[in-house]
Amino acid sequence: MYGSLMIRWILAGMLVLSPLSALAGGAWEKATEDEDMQIVVYTRNVEGSSFKASRGVTTISASLGAIISLISDVNSFPEWMHNVKRSLLVEQISSSERITYTAQKLPWPVTDRDTVVYSKFSQDPDTKQIVIRLNARPDAYPEQDGHVRVPQMNGMWQLTPKEGNQVEVIYEIHPDPGGRIPTRVANSSIVDTPLNTLRGMHRMIEDPKYRDARMDRVLEP
Repeated sequence: MYGSLMIRWILAGMLVLSPLSALAGGAWEKATEDEDMQIVVYTRNVEGSSFKASRGVTTISASLGAIISLISDVNSFPEWMHNVKRSLLVEQISSSERITYTAQKLPWPVTDRDTVVYSKFSQDPDTKQIVIRLNARPDAYPEQDGHVRVPQMNGMWQLTPKEGNQVEVIYEIHPDPGGRIPTRVANSSIVDTPLNTLRGMHRMIEDPKYRDARMDRVLEP
């Protein structure tokens, strides 16, 4: 469905962008979990930053193609990504790279944020692991009234196939929300973003549109 344009994977080589896990900082510490959905969220300090990074980990019963079909569907983001109220594709740079825009609703009186993200896709031809690197590109889309543009962000999706049509999903993110934001809101968002996004992924992947999707360019184990 979305594979013809979105998903031509780079099958070998390391990306220039550094993975979030490689950033200097403290060890990951467990912050919360959803026992029913088997989601665990960790946080860690990042050297030189006032904001923590977060990592959500879960296992989803689905094919790699099913999960990628969901992540590739930019218009679906408000239905499952935490606090996203609007999303659009800004530019399809290449078959493996794109720029997307998302606007996030924050609790009053905090001004809503928006993020412009460059993403790049790769799949290891041997292990079949998929990695999607995420980096902010704040100048790649015009600023919008009523929103503070997120100036810095990096993160990744990592999909690792397991036995029995299971996929370990890791979602890491480290944003600088920009502007003024209360500590309680920032700290809450650090944990809630991966937690609720992975909850949404579990829910959305049951939709036959995604569950039954197959991607010609995604190598299944």
